[in-house]
Amino acid sequence: MIWGNVLFVARLTYILRMKKKIAIVLAIVAIIASAAALTACNRRQDTAAPSDISRITESYYAGESDLFAVSVESGRREKMFIADGKVTDVVPFTELKIIPLKSGNIDSINFVLSAGEDALSGTLTDSSHGEFKDLISLDFIPEKISVTAGEQTSEIELCNVLEGAITSEQALDIAREAFKDKLEAEKADGITREVYIKLITGDRENYYYYVSFIGNGVNYIAALISPQGEIASKRS
Repeated sequence: MIWGNVLFVARLTYILRMKKKIAIVLAIVAIIASAAALTACNRRQDTAAPSDISRITESYYAGESDLFAVSVESGRREKMFIADGKVTDVVPFTELKIIPLKSGNIDSINFVLSAGEDALSGTLTDSSHGEFKDLISLDFIPEKISVTAGEQTSEIELCNVLEGAITSEQALDIAREAFKDKLEAEKADGITREVYIKLITGDRENYYYYVSFIGNGVNYIAALISPQGEIASKRS
């Protein structure tokens, strides 16, 4: 009986030792696997190609009355744009622009952007070529705007200009394809360009994506692309 108990204790001790060894081995394997995953993740981050887009329009709302034309554009752009073919310090932005449509001596414009219970109010004083514009902090989709300048006041509904249109990224793909041979030849020679995408209009009714591949200085190629994805014109 005593001998049987001794064998039992010996076997139990052996099993516990084996389990401890297995647990240690599994822990080491887990640590190695985690380290390998982290290394692989860091390697992917280190080798990720930086974006070549220095400016892009992601949303655009507009509207007008007989007194004012308004646009609210959001996207990403360089803090300090320099046409040098390089991209640095790209940040999100939202710009409000108000254009007085009737002549008059206007020094400032008060506004209230709103959507349901959300609202943002402020004053624009930065006038350039008859346009009042400034960066704003907007965390909702604007539906209307109240504009006041002196004795003039307008309530303006805003519409999504890009509704039903291709995206900026799709416009960029079309432009890249249009200039494919030139861009690939330049890439082989080590020439880089930054991409500049902006929504433009001449009559506030017809809008086009202006997609430009900018080198150093005045070296650029560009295309105007309609909301339907057609190339209206290009410069190469």
